[in-house]
Formats: sequence, structure tokens, C-alpha cells
Amino acid sequence: MATSQNGYRANDRSLIASYEIPGGKVAVRKGDVATVLVYFAKRFHSEVEPLKWPGNWGYAERTIRGNSTTLSNHASGTALDLNAPQHPLGKVGTFSSKQVAAINRILADCDGVLRHGKNYSGRKDEMHVEINKGTAAVAALADKIRAGKKPGPKGGATSSGGGGSSWTSVSGKTPTVRQGNKGEPVKRIQKAVGVKVDGYFGASTKAAVMDFQRKYKLGVDGIVGKATWAKINAGKKAKAKKPRKSQKAPKFPLKKGHWYGVESRNAKNHSGVVAKDRAGIKQLQAQLKKRGWKLSVDGRFGAKTKRVVIAFQKEKGLKPDGLVGLATWKKIWESPVT
Repeated sequence: MATSQNGYRANDRSLIASYEIPGGKVAVRKGDVATVLVYFAKRFHSEVEPLKWPGNWGYAERTIRGNSTTLSNHASGTALDLNAPQHPLGKVGTFSSKQVAAINRILADCDGVLRHGKNYSGRKDEMHVEINKGTAAVAALADKIRAGKKPGPKGGATSSGGGGSSWTSVSGKTPTVRQGNKGEPVKRIQKAVGVKVDGYFGASTKAAVMDFQRKYKLGVDGIVGKATWAKINAGKKAKAKKPRKSQKAPKFPLKKGHWYGVESRNAKNHSGVVAKDRAGIKQLQAQLKKRGWKLSVDGRFGAKTKRVVIAFQKEKGLKPDGLVGLATWKKIWESPVT
């Protein structure tokens, strides 16, 4: 399989589509890559200099200029050249200091996912910007852009051929839901599979859905259809049947002022690294699981336990710090199941 310099599959036109940027269209890799590159191009247009046509392009099945063997990142659709005639290959200083500051600001907002040709250690290429991270980092940034959590233009990239990556709203009790959807059903799915509940079905939600499907021996495709909804709703019914009566919490196992939490150097924090603390952690994990939260009872206070504790604390009006002190401990047993 041919790959470009950054490791992405190259010279495969089935992965490429045409996307609109100010004044025209460019061909780039579908999905999350398109969202990120189009986002950069839009901000470049509004914050650095207006895009001029012709002179902007993306996908091209070629090697790096001056190299006969290494495929350019253009060959995988993971790079753009913007206003190329104004910023020719090898020329330095084609941007003003104010423009350089604006480009650096956009790159910083892109969480290190993009690299600009002005920053090359060798021959400069000031027209050029490219994907510089793997698919997980690109997906995380694309999710933030589509959710409007980054400065500047929000939403996905609009495709004019071959598919796109904008959010599509879904509604109803049990619609078919997949990556790229948003809406109230997505929130119910996210709560069931134990990820952040924001209503946007991104890469992290898809991964959690696939784990959920594996657990219940369903078809593992990351798409929530009838069978997956049946398991989600069966879990809700089981929770609804649980007694809502309060019960007295067992004695808090730690000293006054101590708590359970993810491993740290604080002497008052107990994470399960020390064996004697694991019984208490297993107690709280088992009780949270009994209440309907999804987590392992392993006596280790890790990131998953912390996420569940934070969600529980928010539900009960406690400070959502992810630490189980006396107050949270009591609520885990004594507050009604909701």
C-alpha cells in the first residue's frame, strides 16, 4: 500500500472528495481530515489574507518536489497549498510579521495536528499546510471544530462529491445513529456507553459504542440500530426497577480528610496502588455499578472510575471533582437512584 510522507494511504481517489473553501473548491481526504483542512483554509482567508484563485489546491498524485521516491502528503489528500503564486516554494519571508502571528495562532488552536511549510527545518514552503498527526488526534480536533469548540468557523466541511463530514441531526426514540450525527438520541447513547454526554456522535462515542456491542455480542460496527437500542433500553428498564429507597452507607474506610481518587502524590489520596485501599474502592465501584453505572470492580481508582464519579456527583449536586470523600461516599449509598 502506497503511503505519503505522514503515513496516510496515498494515490487512492476513493478517499478523496471536493470541498468548498472561500472562492472555490479543493480536493482533500474525506471526513475528519477535510474538516481540519477546510477549517484552516477558512481561518487563513479571514485572518491571514484572502484566498485568490487560481492558486489553491489539495490532492495530487505526486512525490515531494525534488524527491523521486517519497510521496507528497498531497498524494494522500492531507495537505493544502494556499495562494501558491504569492508564496512560492523555497522563498522565505512572503508573509508579514502580523500574518505570521495569525498563522501561528491558528496552528496553536489546531492542537499540533497541522504543520505549516514556513516552519520546515530545510527548504521552506510558505504556501503549504499539512496533517502532522495520526487519525486519533485528527478526529479529536475535528470533533471540537464541528461542535463549535474552536475559534472561528464551526461545523463540518461541505462536500460537493464523495461524502462530507458535517453533523446531521437525528431525533426520535430509536433512530439509526452513526458517527457524524447529533441530537438528543446521541445523548442517551453516550450516557449508556459511559462517555461525555454532549450530543455529538464523534470518534470517541463510536469507539465506546463498539465496546458496548462487543460486550453484548452484537454486530460490532459502531452504528446504533435496533439491536443496540434494545440493549440500551433494556438497561434503562433494569435501572428503573431498582428500589429507590435510601439505605445507610457503610462506614467510610479512610481517615477524616482523606479520599479515594486517581493516583497522585498527595498523602491523603488513595488510588488502590496500596493493597489495603482496594477493598474500599471495590465497595464504591460495586455500589455504583449496582446503581446502573458501567465500570469494572477491580479495586483500582483509574480514569474510568473518575469519569463515573464525576457524572454521579453532577447528578447529585456535589462538587464534580472526581474524588470520593465522606460526602460522596454517603451519597453513593443513601441517595435515591435516578
